Amino acid sequence: MSKVDIKGKGTLELSGGVLRLRWKRGACIGIDVATAALEAIATLGHGARLPMLVDIQGVTHSAAARKVFPDSSSVSRMALLGSSPVDRAVAMFRLPLVPAGFPIRYFTSADSALAWLLEASGESDTEPGNNH
Repeated sequence: MSKVDIKGKGTLELSGGVLRLRWKRGACIGIDVATAALEAIATLGHGARLPMLVDIQGVTHSAAARKVFPDSSSVSRMALLGSSPVDRAVAMFRLPLVPAGFPIRYFTSADSALAWLLEASGESDTEPGNNH
């Protein structure tokens, strides 16, 4: 398992074939941090498109950061993990705006999110209402 610090705002690790991005609660992700995350994803993934679990609990993203992150060149599917009504609202607002090129779902259970990420199926559903 490799772990990379993302400008003190979070960490990215590759474990079991899944990229796991854990933002620090309360972090505000700007363009510089989003770009650093993309670089870390490319480095840890060695150019492969991998599934990614992103913990969005209590995190906000600037408009500029939302334009560059996520990037379909290194992510095959993404699970957003939250726990509060605010996290869900942020995800529901954000999902329709992301022309990601890969399926994205919101989850409140890390186990369910990981199970979905590791599915062999290539279905491309980005239904923001899925809450597993």
